[in-house]
This record gives sequence, structure tokens and C-alpha cells, in this order.
Amino acid sequence: MKTIRICVISFVLLSFLSCNSDKVVFQNYKAFNKNQWHADSVVKFSFLNTDTLSQHEIELKIRHTVDYEYRNLFLFYQNDIKTDTLEVLLADKRGKWYGKGIGDIREVSVIVERQKFNNKKEIKYVLEQAMRYGKKEKIIRLQNLNSIGLRIIKKNK
Repeated sequence: MKTIRICVISFVLLSFLSCNSDKVVFQNYKAFNKNQWHADSVVKFSFLNTDTLSQHEIELKIRHTVDYEYRNLFLFYQNDIKTDTLEVLLADKRGKWYGKGIGDIREVSVIVERQKFNNKKEIKYVLEQAMRYGKKEKIIRLQNLNSIGLRIIKKNK
């Protein structure tokens, strides 16, 4: 009797887990040398799209240390379709980090767009840090950033 109960519970749990058929089709990170993102350093990702029917979520993943000095990160974001300036919030006004992590590393994930790709081709993404301090020029070496990642998730209705 106990074995049957365990089998039924396992089957039900597996059924629920398999209902979410979203699929990660691309994920990659670029690490920053010495945890610094230099103003002249452009981060590039490329993804070979083979699906023109499904909706996709484009997600940025930012890893930083708890010593990062700012509440946010401004980025120039570009792909084959658009160019935009993004603000990613990393902490609230009191300094509590939004990201999750262990030790002194935090990771924040943010969906930057949802789109259906029109063509089966290589799609390029370019990211550039756009941080300023007051009215000064760019912050040349943005400290305490470990890496930035791009994840593309195929959404099934």
C-alpha cells in the first residue's frame, strides 16, 4: 500500500513538472577581467535561431558583488531589430540587493524583451555599460561586476 502511494505521488509530481514546457535555447555568460567592466569593452553574444513560430523571452543576467557601489546598471542594448538604453535595478533605496546569491555574489535576472523571431538566422546581441556619475563622462572602470549573461527562453503557449 505504501509503495503504491509513493508511486502515485511521484507520478503526480512529475506530471506537474512536465507541464511547464518552456525551454532555454541559449544561455551564455561573459566574465569581466578583475571584476571590472571597462567603458570601451563591448560584450557580444550570438544566437542561431531555428524557430520562427514560438515566442521567446530575452533575459539579461547580471552577477555582481555586494561591494558594487550603485543601485542600478545602465546599459546600451542592441540586437538585429532594435537599439535601446536599459536600466537594471540591482538594489532598493535602502541598499537591499534584489539579486539572489551565496556569499558576496548576487545575480539579478531581468526580461528585456519578448519577441517572435521572423527569420532562421544568427542574431547578434551587443551590450555596453552606460554608467555615468553625475554630469561626468562615463565611468571608465565599473567595479565589482563579475559577469553578464544572456538567456533566451522559448515560450510554449
